[in-house]
Amino acid sequence: MSKFLLACCGALFACAVGAAQLDDLYQGMAPTSGDMQAAQGQALAQVLIKVSGKRDIVDKPEVVKALADPKAFVQRYGYQDEGEVKLLNANFIPAKVNALIAGSDYALLGPARPQLALWLVEDGAERRIISDQSGDGWSTALRSQARVLGLPVSIPLMDLDDSMAVSATDVWGRFAGPILQASQRYGAEMVLLGQLVAKEEGWSLTWTLYGPKSGAAEPLTQGEAQGSREEVASQLADGLAAWLVEQYGARLGATSSTQTLLVEGVQGIDEMISLQKLLQGMASVSQVTIGQLDGDKVNFSLTLQGDQADLVRSLELEPRLQPLPAEGSLRYQWSQR
Repeated sequence: MSKFLLACCGALFACAVGAAQLDDLYQGMAPTSGDMQAAQGQALAQVLIKVSGKRDIVDKPEVVKALADPKAFVQRYGYQDEGEVKLLNANFIPAKVNALIAGSDYALLGPARPQLALWLVEDGAERRIISDQSGDGWSTALRSQARVLGLPVSIPLMDLDDSMAVSATDVWGRFAGPILQASQRYGAEMVLLGQLVAKEEGWSLTWTLYGPKSGAAEPLTQGEAQGSREEVASQLADGLAAWLVEQYGARLGATSSTQTLLVEGVQGIDEMISLQKLLQGMASVSQVTIGQLDGDKVNFSLTLQGDQADLVRSLELEPRLQPLPAEGSLRYQWSQR
């Protein structure tokens, strides 16, 4: 099938993809060596970096103090073996973690985050797309650094379906529209297209992130990275996390407020519960209560620690929710299609 036909079919039959929900956002793991407090502190540091999207948060004075005595933040913990290493697996209290981040004057991202597809082309004797199964270490490095910052990423399999839909030339030339369409098999809402070039001192990467706007794929942000494979992957993850925090992060206030959200087009209890979980995952939302039901319309009462603008930015992450005209309130159309 030609790429033109593939794009046309995609425009007609594309199914909406939703933001990824990170179930382990407030969970951290650390090797144990008999020092429980140190292991809990290391696990808490992992969580703070994931929630804030900033590695340097662990250097803030308030955070340094909390990491030295983290027991008040622990919700529950257990152990698991990984080879010969025993790991502490700890869950932390979301409200306390969020308050610590807010007290450090950092914004935070909730569990609802956009799924990102990473399409990188290595420029060599023959240009090739980095695949999920590549044995050169790129896939491992990219996933590892994305995991540190809580970024939901997919790396293409480059199987027959991918190879028919996307070529190295497409990625190098940054033909984002067809690539965004091809990435729906991975649930991706945004695609990153990058050019990798080997240098004497390591690697050079230039990248652009694209997402759907006004019915077309448009550039959202871009960046560069230099160094070893691990350094490039780390700089890329930092750049993506910084942009996501700027666009969708929330700065929690000392006081809370209540916001009503009307959603139309809700078909049945399962969709209503899915919506409640989705809303609960947004950074500025601390509580979601299902209110009045009227046919396919559902009123949700939201307790916010950020402001309404933070909530609206988070709602933009979910393509199944489309804003409807309303005066003085928030009203959205829900569609699973």
